[in-house]
Amino acid sequence: MFELRFTAADVARVRFAVSPLWEVAEAVRCLVDARQMAYHLPWLEAVRPQLADLDLSPLLDVQPQRGYTPDFLAPTPRGATTTVDDQLRQLRATPIARVREQLALVVADRQDQPVSRQLREMAARPQKARRLLADVLEACWHRLVEPHWPRVNAMVSADIVHHSKVLADHGLGRMLPALSSAVSWSDGVLRVATGGSTLERIRLHGEGIVLQPGAFSWPLTIVVNERGSPPTIVYPARGIAELWQPVETDTASNLAALLGRNRAVLLLSLREPASTTTLSHRHGTAAATVSEHLSVLVGAGLVERARRGKSVLYSMTALGEALLAGQLPAGSPRPAGLAMLPSRPARAMPVAQVGQVPTTSTV
Repeated sequence: MFELRFTAADVARVRFAVSPLWEVAEAVRCLVDARQMAYHLPWLEAVRPQLADLDLSPLLDVQPQRGYTPDFLAPTPRGATTTVDDQLRQLRATPIARVREQLALVVADRQDQPVSRQLREMAARPQKARRLLADVLEACWHRLVEPHWPRVNAMVSADIVHHSKVLADHGLGRMLPALSSAVSWSDGVLRVATGGSTLERIRLHGEGIVLQPGAFSWPLTIVVNERGSPPTIVYPARGIAELWQPVETDTASNLAALLGRNRAVLLLSLREPASTTTLSHRHGTAAATVSEHLSVLVGAGLVERARRGKSVLYSMTALGEALLAGQLPAGSPRPAGLAMLPSRPARAMPVAQVGQVPTTSTV
């Protein structure tokens, strides 16, 4: 359990960030940790051929399933647009004294797990260990995560959009507990239940906190409190059910007569904001076809656009949510735009294979 006591200055410095290097480290952990593995089975099948000649043992040695994991592996991201190259540069510049201190903690906190010879050597030679771990993380990024980063980044970015809207509409006191069932907020104190038996109190001094949605660390809520950086709360990002494949429901069939099957599937997929590219990858359909269907849904008032950085994210409007919930007033007409645009007969949009980039349209 962690308790973080805020000052007025800290309330003004709560920010969201995305950490690509965190996702790399957690993807490696996901390969061996059953708590996380079950949420990423399609990804596991896709990356299996990449594992034969990839030596993950240095990372697995410093990331035990129980016990301390060094914070320097994933430096605190500067914002939502932090790149993996930014973080690798930070990692390779980590002071040797910090690397030595944190690796010593890994050795000391093995919780009855054996300490490998490799781990002892890394702890004894921190400069070499820093270079080795950075190189392994970089290789894992290119082999395991980068090919799938558009999906993962879209999920965590959509989560930030959602919680930013909650913050704008209802304030910090509503937004923070909405991050995770493990998080609560009362009288200027943020409490995070992480499953440990000890209570760690952190008094903030104006540095604020970083809120970081996690994909590969799902469903865990984690507090990172590294010296020299604001505390980071890593929480399970929304949308995990559709990260690797859309969820098939009866609602899509019920909406097909009104919207057309493909537009109904897209509307259901926009329970979390997503870009045209993300939807194209998710459904194995050409981006131009997805864009055409989205334009119809926007014109009908069921979907809206919002720019985030260089991307345009689409999300469901209140009217779209009401339609899915079956709460439109009795006798309501078809939403504007749909009455004038009859649905074309269509086969259902397929679920793309993980990592597959669609090149043809299924209309």
